[in-house]
Amino acid sequence: MSTKTEFTESKQLVKQDMDDFGCHDDDDVIFSWLIPDEEDWIDGGRGGEVNGNSHGSVGNTLVSILSQHLVSHRELVRAGRVLEVGAGVGLPGLVAAALSENPSGVVMTDYVEDAVDLMDMNIAETFGEDNNRPQAAIMDWDDDPSVLQEHHGTFDVIIGSDVVYWPVLIQPLIRTVKALLSNKPTSRFLMLYSRRNPIADKLLFQTALKYRLDSRELSLEQNTVHHAVLNHPVYREDTDMFHLYEFRHSNES
Repeated sequence: MSTKTEFTESKQLVKQDMDDFGCHDDDDVIFSWLIPDEEDWIDGGRGGEVNGNSHGSVGNTLVSILSQHLVSHRELVRAGRVLEVGAGVGLPGLVAAALSENPSGVVMTDYVEDAVDLMDMNIAETFGEDNNRPQAAIMDWDDDPSVLQEHHGTFDVIIGSDVVYWPVLIQPLIRTVKALLSNKPTSRFLMLYSRRNPIADKLLFQTALKYRLDSRELSLEQNTVHHAVLNHPVYREDTDMFHLYEFRHSNES
């Protein structure tokens, strides 16, 4: 089974859950977004590359796991402002916008211009010319996060899927999340994490503590896409690979 076929099948599971929850009127809208051609897909450590760029332009199953979590817990994104980091094609961001009472409060970001262009196409394909639609923006975690904050403010929920694939990315990611996560007691960063490197595993939580973010693991037991992924030959031998973590501002003074 190709990566593209696998991802398409996992999208259908998410779509079915969205239909079951009745979270949009047109059954075909949310998944009419574009996917790169088969010949552009190159298998890689994070799910692949497009045109030599290692970023989320290649859809992978992890974004569908996170998307399905949002569908099952739509209250997380119904009323608040949402930021997607390392969005690539932007599936979780599009799902969040479809579930939101205010889709324009959803901002999907990536540091690669090609990814942002693809997100813009996917947004247009999904929401048409509606002014109340999500936005795509360039964001490099090495840049000062106040630049994005000046344009978009802070966010009640930040989401990211498989965004920590090198340990060197952890500190700038957590610094960015800390700066852009609103101070509401319910604000949170949801990260679908793929374990690859024991050093990265340890560094992730050490860095979160340094930036005064508490963390906990959320169960994927009821996540139908996660179950489908674990049944795939690629992942069957490593059932402990994917984890969903929630980070919140620490209450300690």
